This record gives sequence, C-alpha cells and structure tokens, in this order.
Amino acid sequence: MFLPIGDQPNDPKHVPWMNYSIIAANVIIFAVTRLGSPDAKFGEILVTWGYTPSEPRFIEIFSSMFLHATWMHLIGNMWFLYIFGDNIESRLGPLGYLAAYLLVGVAATLIYGAFNQDTTLPVVGASGAISGVQGLYFIACPRHKVKLFIWFYFFITVVHVSARVIMGFWFILQDIVPVILNRGPVPGGGVAHLAHIGGFVAGLVLMLLLKPLVRRIEMAEAGELPHASRYAGGHASRYSHRRRRRDPYRPRE
Repeated sequence: MFLPIGDQPNDPKHVPWMNYSIIAANVIIFAVTRLGSPDAKFGEILVTWGYTPSEPRFIEIFSSMFLHATWMHLIGNMWFLYIFGDNIESRLGPLGYLAAYLLVGVAATLIYGAFNQDTTLPVVGASGAISGVQGLYFIACPRHKVKLFIWFYFFITVVHVSARVIMGFWFILQDIVPVILNRGPVPGGGVAHLAHIGGFVAGLVLMLLLKPLVRRIEMAEAGELPHASRYAGGHASRYSHRRRRRDPYRPRE
C-alpha cells in the first residue's frame, strides 16, 4: 500500500483557514444530505444537483463540486486537498485560493461535459477541483517532497519523494491510462477521469499565468522589491535575501 501522508516544507506561519473551510463545507454538505436522507432521497439529491452533461444547468457546475456519493469518496478527496491545498493558499492568499479552486473545478466539469454530451448520469465530487489544485501545486512547488507511507506485508516505512514525480506517476497511471484503455461511450469506464485530466491541465495553465504575480508577492515579502527596501531604511533587502535563502519554504529560482 502506498499512501501520501503529508508534504514538506510548509509555511509554519500560515494557517490555511480557507482550505480548512472548503474541507468543512464538503464534510457538512455530505453529512446533511447523506445522514439526513434515506437512500432514495439521497439519490434524488445527487441527480438534481449533480452535473448532467446531457441537460446542463449553470448552478450544477458549482453544486456538483460539493457533493460526494460515499464516505470513502469524500475522505479520499478531502485527504488530498488537505495535503496540497495549504501551500497554494499560502501563495495566492485565501480569496485568491478560493477563486482558483472554483475556477479549476469549473474547468474540470466543463471539460468532462464536453466529451460526454450525451451522458445522462450526473457527475459529482470535488476530485476535478482537487486535481486542479495538484496542477497548481505542480508548478508552484517544484522542489517540494511528499511523505509517502509504504506498507508491504511486514515492511513499513515512510519515504520522501519529489512531489512532481508522485503527481506525474499518479496522473498517468490513474487518469491517462484508463482513458486510453477504455474506448467505450464514456471514456474511463464511467469514472470521471476526464474531469481529473481537465482540472489538472487547468491548474497547470492557471499557475503558469499567475507565476509572475506569485513571484512578485514572494519578493515583496522577502524585502527584495525597491519599495520594500526603502520602507525598511535600505537594510531589508540584504538581510531578507539571506533569510530567504535559509528558508526552505520559499522556492528558489
């Protein structure tokens, strides 16, 4: 068994309250809709508020991102969001992170719908948006490591692997390969692999566009922009440059 259990480094001063809020919203919505409804009623909720490509509604693009079919579906998605979302929030800020999360989630849903326009089965889940967060992370955190828990019979260990290696391997094995191998009416055999692919690619493109802005924010925080040096009396730039080099959280160019 291979299971990611964390990543490093993380900003010790930043509390990712927006990431926690998104996780809490997903958990609360699932608890209210699943535990408060019989199976038949819960099924009706998924059909009504899930995104149906053959009969799309605007509100479903967003509502489907906060619905999950089972506890395992929810836990798996929220676990990956918990691991990777905090670093993106620290770079974009709470509101910027929320906007990026929704944007890549919308892109994932629309890309899935574009390839499945005749599908009457609604798609639900945050996995498209979370794949988008991983795409953002792939660009924004090139030197980060993922802590990988390995359990093989009596062999148990934790290793640190490049986040890009893990994400690339997972993306190819779990999404690209199933879509290629399954050539039925719904690519991927009914699982929304195309939403994962669409979200991941949307995250890559969005962070490439935002990277200059994120870089400027990091430089300002480190006191490397001219106005930051003047504000500190001209001494902040050299001191902050040394501090930034010692801080493994800030990516080096």
